[in-house]
Amino acid sequence: MHYVCSDIHGEYDRYLAMLKGINFQPEDTLYIIGDVIDRGAEGVTILQDIIEQKNIVMLMGNHELMCLQTLGAHNVVGARDIWKSNGGSPTYRELVYHISSQEKNRILRFLSELPYHLDVEVNGRLFHLVHGFPDPDPMESVWKRPERSTPNPYHDGGTLIIGHTPVKYLMEPEELIGLSFDPNDDHGHPLKILHAPGFIDIDCACGNSLAARRLACLRLEDMAEFYF
Repeated sequence: MHYVCSDIHGEYDRYLAMLKGINFQPEDTLYIIGDVIDRGAEGVTILQDIIEQKNIVMLMGNHELMCLQTLGAHNVVGARDIWKSNGGSPTYRELVYHISSQEKNRILRFLSELPYHLDVEVNGRLFHLVHGFPDPDPMESVWKRPERSTPNPYHDGGTLIIGHTPVKYLMEPEELIGLSFDPNDDHGHPLKILHAPGFIDIDCACGNSLAARRLACLRLEDMAEFYF
């Protein structure tokens, strides 16, 4: 089976619950379309597990890009402040202070080799996977956000699957009724995968403080949805 998830943001417990909940097997493939790190405390731990898994394919997210621009071979001026303001401090501390230089370099090398876009065919159906939204500039594709009405830029019949933009920002006002935005209120409706006309958004705000947040996972064979 082929699965897609996105935006884990350091919530290692939900990541493990997902692997268990979908009964992830060696013959399966999991595509993670970016933003494994930051906000939550255990993003580096998740990365280390992904690196060891031969059947998990990870794509670049804007948080991985900020990490590389801060700690990678080609530092960008001001990148550390931008990364910190976007929740990068837990990852920065872990990489700089809590693991060996050899392990840090292994992780940074892994991140530097991540693809920005992936085309996947499952049972004759084509899927386009990208973190933010397709753009001619790969670095822009991890930051770009669509409107709900934004059409699919591909004209090959493929299904576009994205993360990056929490689905709550693309929901209509009436769809927000009953959602809990209080971190201490567990009685509201949880977020769910958004099927827009031109794309599917699977970022259900994992790593945020919302009680409604979940880690979403989509199975490509039958489009079954799983939440953790």
